[in-house]
Amino acid sequence: MKFLTAAVTLLCSMSVFAGPVDFGQAADYNLFLKQNFNVSGSDTQGRIAVGGNVVVNGGHDVGFKIDAFGMGSGPSLVVGGSVLKSGSGHLNVYEDGAHLAPHSGDLVYAGSVSGSNIEANLIKVNANQLPVDFDSAFAHLNQLSQDLAERTVSAVTEHQWSRLDFNPTSTPEDNVYVFNVTQEQINASTDWFVNGVADNATIIFNVSNPNGIAAGQGNWTGYDCDAGQTGCVHLKQHSVIINGQRTGDHYEEHNLEGRLASQVLYNFAGATQVNLATDLYGSVLAPNAAIYANPSVIWGQVMANSWEGNMQINYDPFTPVGSNPPGQVSEPSLFGFFALLAGLLMWQRGRPMTTRRVALA
Repeated sequence: MKFLTAAVTLLCSMSVFAGPVDFGQAADYNLFLKQNFNVSGSDTQGRIAVGGNVVVNGGHDVGFKIDAFGMGSGPSLVVGGSVLKSGSGHLNVYEDGAHLAPHSGDLVYAGSVSGSNIEANLIKVNANQLPVDFDSAFAHLNQLSQDLAERTVSAVTEHQWSRLDFNPTSTPEDNVYVFNVTQEQINASTDWFVNGVADNATIIFNVSNPNGIAAGQGNWTGYDCDAGQTGCVHLKQHSVIINGQRTGDHYEEHNLEGRLASQVLYNFAGATQVNLATDLYGSVLAPNAAIYANPSVIWGQVMANSWEGNMQINYDPFTPVGSNPPGQVSEPSLFGFFALLAGLLMWQRGRPMTTRRVALA
């Protein structure tokens, strides 16, 4: 029946995340990891989901600003493994709305909780009761990362002194500009200029080290890339300038307008180690990588295999062109679908019946 097919097609086309880049289950989280989260300080402003263990030596705050940008309700910290807290300081898991001490944000976990100074509402569940299916979530993120890595490059890249310029050769129909950046270019530049794009363009940097170039300071044990290590990317201090506007100069917390960082995504397809040695205004997609982060700040969302380091993770949701921030997306309702179906039925009944002629042998 054509009308039923049309109804189902229309329903399926009403995507929950309407933009060209869909993080799936990770969209609702500030930090989303398949394996372990290892920290000894700092904080994460939004929600966290960790498929492995959360190891805190010292203190860490989770979810102090989970109401920012309408993140909605749900557990502040999801842990597929165990929570291990040691040292001084507190692991504070904040709740929705007004923050009341002791803090009572939901910490949902499938393993165990050990240590003291944990302020949270502890909720023990079976692994199959977790609000996140990490296997399917990361299958989706891996496919997304690979798809973005294979997109046609949108510009000619020019390098002069410490300046790296991305000059588009065409305007993508979806307004998503994809630029490739290699470790050689990262080592040789401090300013990345994206020129001649629309003000609301989505900017994606496909970052890789195909030639195994050494990178780092040489004194950051375990956080450098050695020569020949093709799966390692070292992102040193740099700035991104979009149409003359530096992303770091245009961050305004809790303001949906003019947030250039929300337009930027760093995609580390295939990387197994990513060193974040820079302040970063943008989101990170590195589904197979162990991230090592120095004590800086990131404004964005992070999706990776694991995380170690004390970089402050501020919540600035990646917002592709044509989409809404997580928590502000309205899903199609069954009521709307059935109303559409009823309308199509009435329309079908009002049409004159046609007769199919079948030729007899």
